[in-house]
Amino acid sequence: MKNKVYRTTGSELPMLRRQLSAVPGLWVGELDGNEIHDWSDYAKAIEVLMEFPTTCTIFDVYLDWIRDLDWLNADGYALIIKNFSSFLNQDSEARDDVIHTFFEYVLPWWEEEVKHCVVEGEPKPFNVYLID
Repeated sequence: MKNKVYRTTGSELPMLRRQLSAVPGLWVGELDGNEIHDWSDYAKAIEVLMEFPTTCTIFDVYLDWIRDLDWLNADGYALIIKNFSSFLNQDSEARDDVIHTFFEYVLPWWEEEVKHCVVEGEPKPFNVYLID
């Protein structure tokens, strides 16, 4: 299993939604980049979407929660960010940090590291889809 960040077009979104919804046990969530302009917007949106137990206005708290997700009871995760060209358009540093965090911390965690850091931790697919 290789967790990835995919880029695709808005015309592919309906087909992607159908494919993902057909995967048993897969949690699928969507964010709209048109509604997320800065870190505060993203933190609130991801917190609500992924039902984080507490707020995640601090980056390290966000990182802890997105590498936990037990409460979702899922066999894997798919995060869709539509209108990606508008995503964090008022905070390019946060945009770079969020995307970098997926590549460096979140995807590797769910792909392999969870086995070594969590008792009975099991790898799960976690893929991100950036849609324009």
